[in-house]
Amino acid sequence: MGLSRRLIQGLAVAPLLMGSALAAPFDSATVRRIIDGREVYIDKQQAKVNQTADRGQQISTGSSRTELLFDKRAIGFLGQNSLITLGQECFRLNSGRVLVNGPQASCLGSKVLGVRGTTYVLSSTEDGGYDLAVLTGTATVGEATAIETAMAAEEEINILSTYPSLSPVVGLGSSAWGSNAGGTSLGQAAGLVLGDLSFFTPIIQENSSSLLYSYSTGSSNFDGFWGASSEVGYTWYDPNNQSSNTLLVGYDGWQIPGCFHSQIAVGGQIERNRWQFSANGGIPSDNCEDSLGFAIARVGIPVVNLGERSIHLSLAPYVMHGLGNQYGGGRIGVNVPVGNALEMNVYGQYDELLDTVVGGQITYRFATAGRFVRDPNLPSPRQKSPLPWQNQSFNNGQPIQLAVGRQQRVYSDVGEQLLSQAGETVIEAGEEASFNSNGDLIRKGTISRERFSELVVSNLEGQNLLPESHAIAESYKRLYGSTSPSLQAITGVDWMIAAQTPFPRLRADNNLVIPEYKLPQEEVSDTTTNDNDNSTTYTYVCRDTSAKYYLPSFSSFSSATRFTTTNISSTPGCDSTYPDAQFI
Repeated sequence: MGLSRRLIQGLAVAPLLMGSALAAPFDSATVRRIIDGREVYIDKQQAKVNQTADRGQQISTGSSRTELLFDKRAIGFLGQNSLITLGQECFRLNSGRVLVNGPQASCLGSKVLGVRGTTYVLSSTEDGGYDLAVLTGTATVGEATAIETAMAAEEEINILSTYPSLSPVVGLGSSAWGSNAGGTSLGQAAGLVLGDLSFFTPIIQENSSSLLYSYSTGSSNFDGFWGASSEVGYTWYDPNNQSSNTLLVGYDGWQIPGCFHSQIAVGGQIERNRWQFSANGGIPSDNCEDSLGFAIARVGIPVVNLGERSIHLSLAPYVMHGLGNQYGGGRIGVNVPVGNALEMNVYGQYDELLDTVVGGQITYRFATAGRFVRDPNLPSPRQKSPLPWQNQSFNNGQPIQLAVGRQQRVYSDVGEQLLSQAGETVIEAGEEASFNSNGDLIRKGTISRERFSELVVSNLEGQNLLPESHAIAESYKRLYGSTSPSLQAITGVDWMIAAQTPFPRLRADNNLVIPEYKLPQEEVSDTTTNDNDNSTTYTYVCRDTSAKYYLPSFSSFSSATRFTTTNISSTPGCDSTYPDAQFI
């Protein structure tokens, strides 16, 4: 009976095999990365990165862990004190633990573990059995012929081409600010309300863990003020501490009545566990008299978690340079994200030059590809007709295949049907099972929330991101109805959010201009005629010419010490400390 069943299965899948021939055997594994020391071995000889083990050879670890690439169609993380033996169609776990992402089969005694769209964790037990936990997709344990036939029906895809990617993003919004410069009245512009437009464009993405991007913005009040900004940045994920890191260089320009301002900007940021640490600055590249250079440091503190993102309280001391002087100040702000699309922030700041400034911004962002993250390992979202009366016919349950951008993973239903007909043991995402040394099922059950997190953290910590890392986080949300901050960090979700979120720097902020009434005046006094002696009276201002500030020290021009004389050649002393005066 068993022979007849296998014969039927083989005949059912024969047309597929004739078209593409048998799937290439999984008979080699390449060492891609070694962490926690150098104790990784191929046939007991110390292995090196990019070294390949072939069929029949063994890969083992001591206190180290390693990342393996199985024939470019699956990635494995071999744990500490583990050993696997490579075979033609499957590997055998002799001891320890291994996590596998992709269609790499494993031998369990006389049975075979086959997968489709799957990340699983396989562990050996003390009695020679196996524990299997499935994080995404489906795993099946059964007779070798049935599993191999079903897996042969799957489309062969290079696992390295299935990493998620970020989509281009367009932002629309409005920003406003107001200044109380001088303390008695609003400043030079009394504040502005602007319309904002932004473009985020990924340029080069690699393995969903590094990105070269451009970000451009434009702002205008449609009445004399406009500004534009452009930057190129590089951001990457560090698997050693799950941090997101960014470096950038940019150019800002903005037009206000009187002069076109511009600056060269540089900056960097580190984000870990949703805490943000950044520093950036701007160097004026124009000849405007009222230009300011600046440097600012910022700490973003997550105060409330909102699903995948957090409300941040930011504290940012800064220093500005202008008129030959330094002006220190500080800014405090609150950033409130509403999902990935809507974001609001408000801030207030104070310094010796601009006095009090308050402002805010609201931005709506949308991805041009329909999703902020394009993940070929996840099912495409169900399409909806823009016309309500056509929804029923549009969403009719019939399969629709769209080819836009990069290739989507396609799984054959033939293999699944064959496996279900064969009555093999199927383990879905969120389930775990135990098998004896022959591969027979002992028990099967669901994975608890805590167990799922422990499996992810213990296997992925310190490792590179997997093609299905993002899918693992989505599987967790689907199974348990919420997200886990630690799991979100280790699967790179935090990095993907940070990579496409605009760097929190001052982009052509119009309040970074010295108020006009605080600029030095070419002439601050007028000449008057004395009716009694018919002579001219001159007004002098006491000023330290070396340090270039007015007396009393560091005071504003309006409160500077003055004196008058009728003799233009006379230079009476301002005080004993500064016995010289400069005519203004």
